[in-house]
Amino acid sequence: MKTPTRPGASRTAPSGHILQPEWDGTDSIRERYDAVRPLLRPGSVLDIGCASRYGRQDWLHGLLARDSTDLVGIDLNASIIAELQAAGYDARLADAQDFDLGRQFDVVFAGELIEHLDNVHGFLASVRRHLAPGGRFVLTTPNAFYIGNFIYRLGGQARVHPQHTAWYCESTLRRVLKVNGFPQADIHYIGHASRTPARKLASFTFRHLLPDHLALDTMVAEATAVVDDLPGPTPAGGPGGSGADHDH
Repeated sequence: MKTPTRPGASRTAPSGHILQPEWDGTDSIRERYDAVRPLLRPGSVLDIGCASRYGRQDWLHGLLARDSTDLVGIDLNASIIAELQAAGYDARLADAQDFDLGRQFDVVFAGELIEHLDNVHGFLASVRRHLAPGGRFVLTTPNAFYIGNFIYRLGGQARVHPQHTAWYCESTLRRVLKVNGFPQADIHYIGHASRTPARKLASFTFRHLLPDHLALDTMVAEATAVVDDLPGPTPAGGPGGSGADHDH
């Protein structure tokens, strides 16, 4: 099954460093799901960007579907959304930067998404509208100050995904969440399994010598929204609610 790309994405990738000669997209992000899994349950879940890595063993929405009985996904990839709907998933065609599903969720999850967007305010406003009272917003995003980024830069070319529009560090991520109605955020760091011997050695060294905010390449944020009069859809389980009960 063909691996999807986000609409309008370029296939051009950074290259030219001994640690990663080319960005081939074959690395697994399964460990990221294992890290955030405890934050995504119990209760209803909205997965923003559900088509990402569709058809692969590390397709996060598919992994989520094994754990959640009330799961909705949205994405801009119309063909994959149609396939998911035909397979029994509750998947909706929607823009992460401006959407209204007519209900709220206990958890909203956006894995490796915020760095792709050019309207972060619209995205976070939409997330807030869809969070039930006391709900959690969980996101992951690359760590701008990961030491590997500086090593790649010294090697001649920055390791930047061709679809990314921004970098976030802990300070800027807290700030953008706060000014958009998420005053409280717990942030921690996770890494990934390196594939090549050189990268494995570098990762081992970094993780034993450096603090997490330099040694690990991904941030995980768990945020709660301020309660105000922002118009919102119906809470999960109420009138207009929707949720699929499936086992994939």
